[in-house]
Amino acid sequence: MLKKIIKYLFFIFYILFVIRCNDTNKKIQKSENDFIYIDGKYFKYKNDKFFPLMLNYSVCLRQVNEEYVMAPIKDYEDKNVYEGNSKDSIQNVLKGHFQLLKELGFNSIRFHGISNVSRNDTTGDYLVRVNKKGGNSRLNITDNPDIYLSAIGELVSIAEEKGLKVMILFKADIDDPKRRDFVISMLKYFKKNNTIFAYDLFNEPLYFDNKKLPNWKKHRKKEDAYKITLTWKRMMNKYAPNHLFTIGFAEPIEVFEWDPEILPVDFVAFHTYHPLRVPNEIYWFSKYINKPWMIGETSLPADNDSIMYSEQAQFMKEVYSRIVNCGGAGLGWWGFQDVSWGGFEHDFTSIANHRGVTFSKDKKYKIKGSFKPAAYEVNRLKDIKPTGDCPCMTNYYNMLGYENIVLIGKIINGKTNEPIEGAVIRGWNKWWGIAANTYTNADGLYTLYSNTEFVHFEISAPGMSKITFNYNATYEPTYKHNYTLENLPNKNLEYHKISYSQFLNKDTKEKDYNFKIFNFDKDKFHKAKFKGNIGIKKLYPILLK
Repeated sequence: MLKKIIKYLFFIFYILFVIRCNDTNKKIQKSENDFIYIDGKYFKYKNDKFFPLMLNYSVCLRQVNEEYVMAPIKDYEDKNVYEGNSKDSIQNVLKGHFQLLKELGFNSIRFHGISNVSRNDTTGDYLVRVNKKGGNSRLNITDNPDIYLSAIGELVSIAEEKGLKVMILFKADIDDPKRRDFVISMLKYFKKNNTIFAYDLFNEPLYFDNKKLPNWKKHRKKEDAYKITLTWKRMMNKYAPNHLFTIGFAEPIEVFEWDPEILPVDFVAFHTYHPLRVPNEIYWFSKYINKPWMIGETSLPADNDSIMYSEQAQFMKEVYSRIVNCGGAGLGWWGFQDVSWGGFEHDFTSIANHRGVTFSKDKKYKIKGSFKPAAYEVNRLKDIKPTGDCPCMTNYYNMLGYENIVLIGKIINGKTNEPIEGAVIRGWNKWWGIAANTYTNADGLYTLYSNTEFVHFEISAPGMSKITFNYNATYEPTYKHNYTLENLPNKNLEYHKISYSQFLNKDTKEKDYNFKIFNFDKDKFHKAKFKGNIGIKKLYPILLK
């Protein structure tokens, strides 16, 4: 009898194991229709490794001659007048842009702007903005989903014609059935389209989750984010079984709520920008998130004045090297052409400016603008041979070079009392205006540097709980000086205003900006005038139901 029970239990275990494997590996196996799939921590296409060299490209919906057509945003056009004023001419502009991208070496494109829809508070219907002559209007995509889907389909077809794979950014619903209905319509519409390789169903939850709520209501439990993502995963499995699914994570502090380690995405695509942060955030994701990962957005803004074009090109090469050496699966660059959105960081991140004219190799297409040197590096990136060397950078524990205050502490597992490596610690000043974060080492120890006193704190780690608390530390001078906590310099210095160039090793500053960007002076990151101690804090493993 006992043998029969054991045999029966073994059979049940085996069935459950097979079911789980089939579900887990559903998108790992090569599909019948030659879709891009995941094998281990990398993408594959037709049994060969596929490394997305992806450009983020912004689009909008236009109405011309009673026809709806997806078009480049105005910033990618002639600044004074639209280059295309019929469906054919608009799509010809797109064909030119996409062919030039392919010639530069890009093999994929992420469409941004498709998800720019608004909700009618009275009816609950979703509306997409339509640019047209005589003023803008709105298209009800709840009542007319096929009009919008057809326009998106033509956009995807142009990308396919020019040899580019596609990632579509469209925020899935969290709690709205009408938005969910449109997402499902889109997944079903493109179910057999193997040009699309992935859907990004939420862009930067760190900034955009609950963004309309007051700050004290914005927070979301990790378990809640997991349940939402699991719903999306099941939706993908049902309606788009051959397409991959990701979320555009902003930075490591996403781990406080939208923890990429526990969320059932097919791969992680994170966004990272500042040169002092980029190599360190690559290191953290590569070391502590056990999923395939790629950079979905990065860039160094360059106007050839404040930051030289040659610096941007060098940044691209070093980011690519860092990705491949740390085991990453792809690189996404933001964006196509300089914009006028306001702010240096937004306006000059692109690969093209608005000066001169550039023709495709066959002279069939042209853009009103010129490519920056970084654009011409894309074809050469594949010549950079990976070394597998992914060291912890000298500024990993003080990324921005703050030098007034350092807080120390330790994070342990509350169940085992073992130290937690890779925990993320973030502090804010009294008014929540200045913040910084750091990470724990293998002993669970951390150093949180700042230029002002931090009193609000959050701590979490992949797969672990989060704690939030206020703390007023007692500070002691680290050496003899005349500073007080009240007269510290640069107390309001925020990271956007910190230039990476001041931290470069002196021997890197050669002629014509021919230097390594991720080569920082180790003596500039481990200084502090005052020191405080937060002590030991405990985190607990997340138990998902």
